[in-house]
Amino acid sequence: MPSFRTTATAVAAPVVLVAALAGCGDGADDADDAVDLDESLAATLMVTDTWGGVHPIAGGEADVDADAGTSVSLSAAGLGPGLEYTAHVHDGLCADNPPGGGHWLADPSGEDAPGNIVQLSFTTDADGAGATEVASDLALDDRAKSIVVHVPESEAQAHGSESDRVLCGDLKAA
Repeated sequence: MPSFRTTATAVAAPVVLVAALAGCGDGADDADDAVDLDESLAATLMVTDTWGGVHPIAGGEADVDADAGTSVSLSAAGLGPGLEYTAHVHDGLCADNPPGGGHWLADPSGEDAPGNIVQLSFTTDADGAGATEVASDLALDDRAKSIVVHVPESEAQAHGSESDRVLCGDLKAA
């Protein structure tokens, strides 16, 4: 199987921390139980059941350095060409419904908004491959469980899908 790290050659779009999709968080307040991670994590991104028929070979990788803030490097291939995708750190596992649960929030009682989430954006090339990186002052904790890539709303509508979660990968120690 080819490495997505070497096949994802698209130019990364500017990375910004922007407002996330409404309704992804569960509002649980686990801040007292959370501990900062001080390690490297990785995720193998697999196509979700909902999108497997549309993007059967989609997949990717994400590397996360959770030491002194958070940096995420993500590459993906097999997606729709020339589209802007977003990705977030999530607080659930890929086996959850919906895959990945809600967005990981630095302050669980805070808003699902810039400054409280880790978000990446990238645009795929003509072959459906893309890559991006982001660095954030937010320190991930043990509530961070996965990385989820979301399709653009226009693609979800074009395929009649209510789910915008195309790729998901559970975070594991690297």
